[in-house]
Amino acid sequence: MEMKQHGMIAGRILQNSIGFYALLLIFFGYAVAQQRFQLRLLNDKRYRIFHSLAFLSFRQLCWSFLPVWIANHALLLLYSMLMTYVGIGIDSGGKLPILWIFMVAIFLADLTLTYHKLKKPFPDRIRMRSRLFQNLNFEFWFLMYFRENRSMLILAVKLVSIILLNGFFYAFHSGGYDLRWLEFGLLCATYAHFPIWLDKNDFELQQLSYFNNMPVSYLMKLRQHSTAIVLILLPELALLVYKYGSSETLPELLFLLILFISLNMGIYGLIKLRKDLESAINSAYLVFFLIFILVIFGIHPVLISSICLLPFLIAIRARYSI
Repeated sequence: MEMKQHGMIAGRILQNSIGFYALLLIFFGYAVAQQRFQLRLLNDKRYRIFHSLAFLSFRQLCWSFLPVWIANHALLLLYSMLMTYVGIGIDSGGKLPILWIFMVAIFLADLTLTYHKLKKPFPDRIRMRSRLFQNLNFEFWFLMYFRENRSMLILAVKLVSIILLNGFFYAFHSGGYDLRWLEFGLLCATYAHFPIWLDKNDFELQQLSYFNNMPVSYLMKLRQHSTAIVLILLPELALLVYKYGSSETLPELLFLLILFISLNMGIYGLIKLRKDLESAINSAYLVFFLIFILVIFGIHPVLISSICLLPFLIAIRARYSI
């Protein structure tokens, strides 16, 4: 997007309380993921040297840590400065002070947690175990792997996907577009998830290859993959319901929900069927234009969903596979 469009989005966020606090929630999620990643590095013996910072006072650590924090949160700071620039000329309802107080609070909380972590003795052995979900079913393993190892990627994908869908909904509600415009928006949001489905396939091939020796029924694999995919897509599904949910549009909403899930299942199935990354990417380009043509010609979403599900259903058909 051009800077003009970024400014328009920032202005709309400042004028909409729900959008503004949703943005703060996204900022908070990014900060939490960043802090978790940093603490996990401090638990690694390769980074034991950084525990020497424990000899600094809190004030000295603040000044030493500030450039690192700015570099890690540069995206949040740049967008906050853009919103400040845009908000000076409009009535933002006091949101700019809240924004910067929130950013300062994130910095202080981040630094305080790091300071207390450095002050603790370095553990000889680290055991990471969820306190809430001690016994996880197979369909949740990928979600836990993604939370621990790809938290930045999933935050970036969700941010891009939600901004895309919001833009398509904004244009749709302004008039002049029919349901095909939203279907195209769902197609674009699906391809924003392409890196996630690549990671899911690599995770199953490399870290779960042992389970290929165990036969699994078709219905169980269908349930396991469907559960993981739907859980990953929950933010977008909730946004669809919020933006398009009403008693008059209930059938169309149902078709859109099914279409979005089917598109993502289809892309994931396509990746599983391909042997290498280059082949998967080339096939994904071809499928994108094929589905785009189907949308342009007004093919019913249920039929498009059925076509998209075929690669997924074929990819999981073998009993000795995940």
